Amino acid sequence: MSLLRKLPTKSLIPQSVLVTRLFTKSGAFPDEPTSAYYDDLVNAAGHERDLETVRYLLNKRARDCCFNTANTFNFITNTDNSLSVLNDLCRTLGRLDKGFPRKSAYDTLIARLCKLKKIDEALRVVDIMAEGGFGLSAITFHPILSVLTRGKRMEEAWRLMEVMTEIRVSPDLTAYNYLLTAYCFKGNLTATSGVLKKMEEEKLGADARTYDALVLGACRAGRVEEAFVLLRRMVDDGQSVLYSTYAHVMGALLRLGYYAQAVKFVMVCGGRDIKLDTELFGSLGSKLIGLERFNEANFILKEMNKRGLKMGFKLRGYYEMNVNNAAREMELRGSHNVRGTHAATTGGGREDCWSEGATGTLIEAWGDRYVRLNRGHLRQKDWKEVAESVNSRENGVKPKKTDIQCKNRIDTLKKKYKIEKAKPPPSKWPFYYRLDSLIGNDAVSSKKPANITLRVKSKPRTSFVGRSVSTENDNLSSDGEADDDGDDDEIVVKKVHRMEDVDLSDGAACRELARAILKFGEIYERIESAKQKQMMELEKERLEFIKDVECERMNMFMGAQLEIQKSKRKQRPAGSGKKSQS
Repeated sequence: MSLLRKLPTKSLIPQSVLVTRLFTKSGAFPDEPTSAYYDDLVNAAGHERDLETVRYLLNKRARDCCFNTANTFNFITNTDNSLSVLNDLCRTLGRLDKGFPRKSAYDTLIARLCKLKKIDEALRVVDIMAEGGFGLSAITFHPILSVLTRGKRMEEAWRLMEVMTEIRVSPDLTAYNYLLTAYCFKGNLTATSGVLKKMEEEKLGADARTYDALVLGACRAGRVEEAFVLLRRMVDDGQSVLYSTYAHVMGALLRLGYYAQAVKFVMVCGGRDIKLDTELFGSLGSKLIGLERFNEANFILKEMNKRGLKMGFKLRGYYEMNVNNAAREMELRGSHNVRGTHAATTGGGREDCWSEGATGTLIEAWGDRYVRLNRGHLRQKDWKEVAESVNSRENGVKPKKTDIQCKNRIDTLKKKYKIEKAKPPPSKWPFYYRLDSLIGNDAVSSKKPANITLRVKSKPRTSFVGRSVSTENDNLSSDGEADDDGDDDEIVVKKVHRMEDVDLSDGAACRELARAILKFGEIYERIESAKQKQMMELEKERLEFIKDVECERMNMFMGAQLEIQKSKRKQRPAGSGKKSQS
């Protein structure tokens, strides 16, 4: 980078004319002017190319302790016409009062040019400061390094660091932090290690931004355990953790699918600062909703409401529509369950509100979805469809049943089924066998299976393979003992629940066989599902073990590094004393 020649400085407008023009346009200065007030005046004068007024205002604002801001040179825009005033402006700034007013003005101008991505123009201003001896420091280069590193122009950033050394401006910790953050964001661990070594050689130490960059690098590389180790070390070193550091860890946990761990992390970090809690809980809630993790999101929003944290407009709307309404439904459902339990214990449930036809339609609608979901819990959408099926039956139901009423009725029927099942067979309750086919296999029977004989009149002769048959057929009839009729085909099958021998027609036998085949398929599905769950659990345990081992390894590594650093610190005073004596 070549240094520009020092520009000549001379007064363009007499001071008396300047003061007259200033007070004619703006009136008298207020008793307590602010930085924003001065920014407006400077920009108004800059738009008119009245640079002497700009110089006067910059000097006066420094005397009034109204420091320059990012808006001070807003009259410089990204156009050729606006940038043409840059040379004259630099000459004007060179004639400001020595010390802070002049240096602050140059630094603010460089920051404005960097915001406009005008690096070459910013470097020209640096040349003018270097040649004029206008207090060039490492802070002057921070905006330029920020733009270069954000644009991934790392070679140019390193060349600028070399130029700083050549003109005897030592790069400070912030300058290295810009490079470190850029490499960590890219996941370039080799370059990151090189920057850390350079910082160690310069004996710069580490601050919150340094740790923030390292945590970012660990999270970008998927090493969340190392990020936690760095957080622990950051706290041990007495560094204040930045908001962005927490956000890096939380984002990494969500990217890896550790949703429960992300919730725990935020809960552990909460309770220290209201602003931090509002930021973390709100950000996590929004991300969980975007990932369709509604259970975790509802929990986070409940915590926000409990802690009195402010929610954004969208989060507040989601909370009111989902969490609050769900809580009200749970309260209503709880009251229905209490009444349903009382009715079941007294013998029959709410038979006065549910007719036999409506109950049958409910069982069929619920049973189809229950089997389709592999005997899992129905969702709210499914319960609404069940309620619609009940309400749309041929005779109609008055009043209309809701999804909560249907669910409570099913709970009551399940309890009554258990009562009927405890009684000696056969049951006279009309819904017993249908419910037994749906939920009978969930109960574990301690009795040995009994053999029964099904006699089927053959029209053509058909051979069947004996297998388990459910008791859900309503046409089964008690026959006392097995009949030895030669015209009938005897099929010996095993039955879970004890029943008397029955005589079935051809259609009933086919239906019974079809149901047995379906039930066998369902049993096979449950077995395969159990195997898959077991394999998933084993895989989770294996991953947890690997994480524990890796975390222990990192702890040992970081402990060794700390011991090395401590030993180096102990050796430094002795070495420096010897040098001074020599």
